[in-house]
Amino acid sequence: MISIDYSLIIVILNFILLLIVLNKILYKPIKKILEERQQKIASNIDEAKASRMKAEKLVEEKNDNLKQSAEEIRKMKNAATSDAEGKAKDIMKNAKEHEKRILKDTEKQLKTEKVKVMGEIEDELTEMIAELSSKFLSEKLDEKRDKELIKKIISEKRNK
Repeated sequence: MISIDYSLIIVILNFILLLIVLNKILYKPIKKILEERQQKIASNIDEAKASRMKAEKLVEEKNDNLKQSAEEIRKMKNAATSDAEGKAKDIMKNAKEHEKRILKDTEKQLKTEKVKVMGEIEDELTEMIAELSSKFLSEKLDEKRDKELIKKIISEKRNK
């Protein structure tokens, strides 16, 4: 038969007491630390996912902003090009009009100078004819002498 000894009961009680003490001192705090660590890891994973989603959203927004900026720059460039072409056409038009005005003014000046020169020539011619006439009338010699006299008067007028 199995005899239950007083010492066996003490060992069993001692073992149960040890389990209770270990449970209170070690097992529960370790279990609590592990649960807190698991919760912290889970919250870090959730935060990382949220940060990743936020970063992806920001990247997407930045890409959209870049696309919009590129489109705005393209529009501004096209507008500037169109404006520059319009101004160039205006400048060319104004230059051609200015050129026409200068040509007209120059033609008017040339006509005026022509009329003035013609008047001066007529005056000199009249003067020469009058002088020749007076000399011919005063010195009517012969045809040879008349030609020499005309050449002499013309050369005197040229020298003046």
